[in-house]
Amino acid sequence: MKKFIKIVSMLLLLSLLSVGVGGYIYLKSLNPLDVSLMNKNSENKNSEAIQKINILVLGVDETSPTDPRRSDTMILLSYNPKTNKAYILSIPRDTMIKLDKYGTQKINAAYPIGGPQLAMDMVSQLIGEPVDYYVKIGYEGFKQLVDDLGGVEMNVPMDMNYDDNAGNLHIHLKKGVQLLDGEKALQLVRFRHGYAEQDLERVKVQREFLLAMFQKAKDPSTLLKIHRILKTINQYVETNIPPTTMLKYADYLLKLDKDNIKTATVPGTPQYIDGVAYYITDPQEVLQFMDNLNDERDDTAIAANKKDIKIEVLNGGGIPGAATKTADLLKQQGYDVVKIGNVIGTTYNTTQIINRTDDKKIVEDLKKILKNAIVVEDTNGDSNVDITIILGKNI
Repeated sequence: MKKFIKIVSMLLLLSLLSVGVGGYIYLKSLNPLDVSLMNKNSENKNSEAIQKINILVLGVDETSPTDPRRSDTMILLSYNPKTNKAYILSIPRDTMIKLDKYGTQKINAAYPIGGPQLAMDMVSQLIGEPVDYYVKIGYEGFKQLVDDLGGVEMNVPMDMNYDDNAGNLHIHLKKGVQLLDGEKALQLVRFRHGYAEQDLERVKVQREFLLAMFQKAKDPSTLLKIHRILKTINQYVETNIPPTTMLKYADYLLKLDKDNIKTATVPGTPQYIDGVAYYITDPQEVLQFMDNLNDERDDTAIAANKKDIKIEVLNGGGIPGAATKTADLLKQQGYDVVKIGNVIGTTYNTTQIINRTDDKKIVEDLKKILKNAIVVEDTNGDSNVDITIILGKNI
């Protein structure tokens, strides 16, 4: 199960419920007890505090003959009605964890060992936040939802051709803007072998498709298809989210703009340990990353300027992979990293942010990401990049 598919379905579900008529129809499909509870809760709707909600999306390929139970995908969908912002956080399935009685495991083993609850507990421990609910869906549900919407228009970035007979995966798409049905959409979001940076570029395409699908789901024309869509959701989506909770957040989600949806991956480093592939995370780094992700400041101006700031990242502390790892983190935050390299002949103990801009907000944002860095103002400005980050031993 690929990471993107499950989160699309949950976001689609919530966005559909944010449409007034769609919510009404869905409410009518609930059993009498649900309706009674909803009516009772709606009396105090305006006075109740709507809190941030974290939803773990599990992709479990239960058709696999070799490993039918492990969660191939784990995604955290978070929505904060206070700021009207959301983020989609990927949890790499190889993330190393410790499980009582089972020792060192990959995080995707939590689901077969202890079901959704253990999976939620492990993700909660990883990110330092409670996980409220879970959602599970598969390939067929994703394809059917796209078809129910009448397809999604998308600019396919390149000709895509890939065949895996053993895995029964066949991808054949032409470059250009086109209306993708469910089958073609599935091919698009699964494709990665033709990209120069396979996973990074695939995530970018998946994010673009997600936002296109999100916008299509909020289109008024979707109301004409609501019965069919809700039937598909009922058939393919498994979740412990109460219908009343979905409807409680509906009015807020209607106002959610795609520009307020962040996408990111839990920071870490792939490593082989005793011949087994793991994704190693540092608890303090993850907590700092989550603090940045949950920052409630109004960063509209910062976000608008990030794409115009050209950054180079240089490894000056001699820590293997540090520059690539930091560059990936900055890209996830929306920065344009144009160069990655090493400092030759000198070792730096302290990370430096060499600034050639007048944008103090950008510099403060970088200091928050690079928590032990100092700022050096370059008044000469003799460089083809706006900011140079030299990583020291203290990263």
